[in-house]
Amino acid sequence: MDKAWKTLRFLETEPTARKFLATCYHGMGLEHFDRLAFQQSSRFLYLWKQARQFYQTAAVADLSIQPLLLFYGCSHLLKGMLLTRDSSYPQNSRVLQHGVTTRKLKRSAYLLTEDEIRPQKEGFFAHLAQVFSLTPLQDRYFAHDLFASIPGVSHAYTLTTNKEQFWIRMEMTKIAPPKELESMYSDTWIKVSFPEGKDGPLSYSTETFMQYIRRLTPAACNLDHVRWREGTIKEMLLPQFALSQMEQHPLFRVQEHTLFFWNGPSTSHPLPEWASHYLLLYLLSMLCRYETEWWGELTLSHGFAERFLVELFLEHHAATFPTVIMKQIQQNNRLVLPSS
Repeated sequence: MDKAWKTLRFLETEPTARKFLATCYHGMGLEHFDRLAFQQSSRFLYLWKQARQFYQTAAVADLSIQPLLLFYGCSHLLKGMLLTRDSSYPQNSRVLQHGVTTRKLKRSAYLLTEDEIRPQKEGFFAHLAQVFSLTPLQDRYFAHDLFASIPGVSHAYTLTTNKEQFWIRMEMTKIAPPKELESMYSDTWIKVSFPEGKDGPLSYSTETFMQYIRRLTPAACNLDHVRWREGTIKEMLLPQFALSQMEQHPLFRVQEHTLFFWNGPSTSHPLPEWASHYLLLYLLSMLCRYETEWWGELTLSHGFAERFLVELFLEHHAATFPTVIMKQIQQNNRLVLPSS
């Protein structure tokens, strides 16, 4: 996280914020991009500054109020990301609303993992979904699906609930470039080995598996560099520089030099991490604010397995989300933020 914050602090001054926005808007082909960047630069830099302060405060805060601080920190990071692609945000007061809601809780038999978050037709989340092509949205998202959709949390979620784990950790080995490609690529290559599976896409034949992955490949994710080896165990070869390309594929995640593959149902794909984190933090912050009795029992008792899951998610969010946003901004705008 520290590295990401050091990089994002580049955007906390007016000249650098204005220049970065101008580059984003110019890349989008907007007229008067300099003027638009000037108009948004103050809002832009203060979003990053306040976001960092929310996270710094959350790091030393008690668990009882951490979700509230992290939710607003997360929201500020997402607003900063949004401004790089929407020069007129906020267009009206409706987009300032959260854009999601939760059902009325039943205290007597309430289970966190069975709760749901419903996107609304208007509001911040709906606007994010529109700008970043997260459509169509489901009418509701269950907490257990959101926990399972985050690679850094899914294993603990599986152990806590005995649910099936869909994120599969890939084995990666550095190799020399294939002989037929030595003249084209001097970079180190990586061999990715997929484990055998009896369920999900890993049970497909190699040919069907390749077709499935390519069918879901977005335009921004270039798989032309990838080579496949057929056999009983599927193997994917790619140059090291192309590993970052895999992050733009809905079935792959790259975290802390580890590659994960989504082996869930072919009809259900995980939300982008920014969306899963926002929805879960909204739910936890609402519990923190309005269900103080239940939340207090959760945070003070060590008898709840859900407490372990909540703490792990909050720790994972604080440690990884700034990096998620930093990478997303660079991918969306095909820019590289200078490192400190």
